[in-house]
Amino acid sequence: MTLTFLFFLFAMGAAQTPAVVAAPAQPAFQDFATRVDNYMKVRKSVQSWLPHEKPTKKRKQIQERQAALARAIREARPSAKQGDIFTDEISRQFRAVINDVFQGPNARYVRKTIREGAPVKGWTLSVNAAYPEHLPLTTVPPTLLLRLPEVPNPLAYHIIGRDLVLQDSEARMVIDFIPAALPLKAVP
Repeated sequence: MTLTFLFFLFAMGAAQTPAVVAAPAQPAFQDFATRVDNYMKVRKSVQSWLPHEKPTKKRKQIQERQAALARAIREARPSAKQGDIFTDEISRQFRAVINDVFQGPNARYVRKTIREGAPVKGWTLSVNAAYPEHLPLTTVPPTLLLRLPEVPNPLAYHIIGRDLVLQDSEARMVIDFIPAALPLKAVP
């Protein structure tokens, strides 16, 4: 192996370590993990109600399954609202991490990544609502993602305007969000 390749492997391992070690240490992040775990338990029970179907590549069937899963999740969480997962304390911790990243040495690249993702402005979010097909799935920059708590598949973080969204990507719905999580300078 070449020295360059070994350095690359070392650097990749070092870059991944903080995500696992640093993020869960905050009490608010531990509370977040518990709340996400509770959502996943509800989701798993909901999936057991739905008929087990063979995998498909047909768009219409995929959309029908997404809609059925989303309906079942909504029925299981009828009173879900913003702040159920991202409580005030959890939101404060997320904002602190986000602000730290936006003031850090890679801030310019973080802003660039968000701007390239064409974050959507002026969209009103609602918990349990469908994440509209026409909206882009603006990626959370890797520098920021490494500092946030990991979420289980099929959950994912996305950005809409300045809001940080927790989305169930299989059901294509908004699970919760933090309003104005990103600093004003983050989006054009």
